[in-house]
Amino acid sequence: MDHLPKYSMPEVERRWLVDAAKIASLSQETYRLIEDVYIKNSHLRLRKMTAPDGKTLFKLGKKYGKRSLLSEPMTTLYLDAEEYKCLSALEGQFAVKKRYSLAGGSLDVYEKPNSGLMIFELEFADEETARGYHPPEFVLAEITGNEQYTGFKLAQNLTD
Repeated sequence: MDHLPKYSMPEVERRWLVDAAKIASLSQETYRLIEDVYIKNSHLRLRKMTAPDGKTLFKLGKKYGKRSLLSEPMTTLYLDAEEYKCLSALEGQFAVKKRYSLAGGSLDVYEKPNSGLMIFELEFADEETARGYHPPEFVLAEITGNEQYTGFKLAQNLTD
């Protein structure tokens, strides 16, 4: 992999669309509510994550662009509530989803926009492990590397 931008870490992940008919009911499952703002004219994502117990975590992230199909450098800053409030005033595109822990990965169920869209994703320690992974039966097409299914594009282009 090329030299990483200062303070960034490689994010190695794979992602798939999900066949909702093959997922058991999620009504009794716990989830984290994720509210993202993709800040206009930037590569920045402001994130608010609310845990089942109500605790909230605020983050500002930047992705630097794919270095390979499976890997992208990313930097994350953890914010306090006042910093989040200040940055949330910036113009951007919004997405809201519920994130469930499922099959060793994360199942994201979008509420806004793209209501009902389900994406399964899994992060890996390295690309070799990622390439050797066999996904669960509930997935459909792999969308790893498909620009139309990045969080930014989903928030920007697709609406309810």
